[in-house]
Amino acid sequence: MYFSIIIPVYNRPDEINELLESLLQSTYTDDYEIVIVEDGSTITCEEVVAKYSNSLNISYYYKENSGPGDSRNFGMQEAKGDYFIIFDSDCIIPKQYLKEVEKELKSNYVDCFGGPDKALKSFSNIQKAINFAMTSFLTTGGIRGGSEKLNKFQPRSFNMGISKKAFIDSNGFGNIHPGEDPDLSIRLWKLGYETRLFSSAYVYHKRRIDWDKFSIQVSKFGKARPILNSWYPEYSKITYWFPSLFVLGFLVSFVLLFALFDWALKFYFAYFVLIFIVSSIQNRNPLIGILSIVAVWKQFFGYGFGFLKSFFKINILKKEPQVAFPELFFKINSNVVSKITSTIIPEIKEISSLISKPSNIVDKEVKNLIKPKIIGLTGGIGSGKTTVANYFQSKGIPVYISDVEAKKVMAFPEIISQIVAIFGTDILGENDTLNRDKLASIVFNNPDKLKQLNSIVHPAVKKHFEQWVGNNKNFPYLVKEAAILFESGSYKDCDAIITVCAPMETRINRVLERDASTREKVLQRINNQISDDERIAKSQYIITNENFDQTKIQMDNILNLLKDI
Repeated sequence: MYFSIIIPVYNRPDEINELLESLLQSTYTDDYEIVIVEDGSTITCEEVVAKYSNSLNISYYYKENSGPGDSRNFGMQEAKGDYFIIFDSDCIIPKQYLKEVEKELKSNYVDCFGGPDKALKSFSNIQKAINFAMTSFLTTGGIRGGSEKLNKFQPRSFNMGISKKAFIDSNGFGNIHPGEDPDLSIRLWKLGYETRLFSSAYVYHKRRIDWDKFSIQVSKFGKARPILNSWYPEYSKITYWFPSLFVLGFLVSFVLLFALFDWALKFYFAYFVLIFIVSSIQNRNPLIGILSIVAVWKQFFGYGFGFLKSFFKINILKKEPQVAFPELFFKINSNVVSKITSTIIPEIKEISSLISKPSNIVDKEVKNLIKPKIIGLTGGIGSGKTTVANYFQSKGIPVYISDVEAKKVMAFPEIISQIVAIFGTDILGENDTLNRDKLASIVFNNPDKLKQLNSIVHPAVKKHFEQWVGNNKNFPYLVKEAAILFESGSYKDCDAIITVCAPMETRINRVLERDASTREKVLQRINNQISDDERIAKSQYIITNENFDQTKIQMDNILNLLKDI
């Protein structure tokens, strides 16, 4: 097994120096390579790389700034190994690290692993306090560790490994940051890969932050989680709410104090006393115990308020994540300005003078004109098009599920008012929300009413889809899943169309297993849709979805073909 160590860096040559110095002390005797990706830095680590070029096998790349996730992807694309190990630049690597990883992989191989972090004695008191807050069993570190099984661990990208095969199949990290590491873990699970915690493969993580930066960081962590929950609702957990509940509980406790009920506030006082005691003993320093109280306070309140703010915007206001929190999304743009390997380090200063010049303005304007290709995905009820859509999502391809998004659009106040103007207030339920069942009963066997409803919903969904495309314009192609792609006329906006079909009995049995329905009702729903023959005649790609292994082969073949459209 040949390891490639991938290290993105942005304006931190001093950290790269410490990290490479620690790798010099490694007890691992087999060959491995180090791939350093300079993410558009203005203060490069070129001289540091040159210093270690004779003693370590280093490849050095400089590219335009596009964020850590995209830089890791770029490093893995250029790496020669069959297993990638990813570090943040502010890590120091114990000498036995690579041996521990190799031992774990040989004893119980896994395609993706994550390791914990510790604090060195040389770290500052604030760094040690923050490390305690991020790793302790008394804080969200413990909540995270307790809520994730060791064999279902979500690796964190400051210390993680991923096989070349898993990277290729998943397309690596997405453009959300933070949150790109759990996003990758979930997509790997959906592809059938396993992840695991390697407890012995720890690093010393400096976390180069002061109190203000720490507050901003944990707030972003909180904002990212509801977005991930909205993408992957099946993997959301109640434990993700704990920091927010902690914050809300504290506010309630403070209010109760005015009513002379102080028992709740005493609980918080006791908790922070416990934080002080455990941290003081663990770090053998009462000052770090005091600072740990500050770190935990900032951690819970930063994450808790960030989570609540994001939950409100994403789940209540139904905003698109990129619109609600543009600061959490990098624009993917991995154009390499230069590649500098250890064999040409002497010429590095000359190359540096070239890469510091600004990119061509015309090139940027051309890129802004490039729009992603739209791939339509359709199929009759029970065909399994949702399975196909989920597989595409697991590959990192954005998928617009029309039925799901239409429900969101129909919850918009302006749309509800238009529907009420035609159908009356009888179709409203509690809190003036739509009673979908009553509305469905009205339009089901009434073509005229259905046409009126569609005249409201379809244009609004189309506008919503156009906004979604704009938010995902950096991807080469996007998938629009819709059961009525042809009936609605939206197939005309697609560059290519995939139809998913399956034998009739398979479709009927799938729907019966999924829905509380009867065979007669399922057949009626199938007969109300256009036939597979009509869909196939208008489609460029056909997937027969009966056996998933065979379906997966068909989907992979289509993905390869889509690269050329």
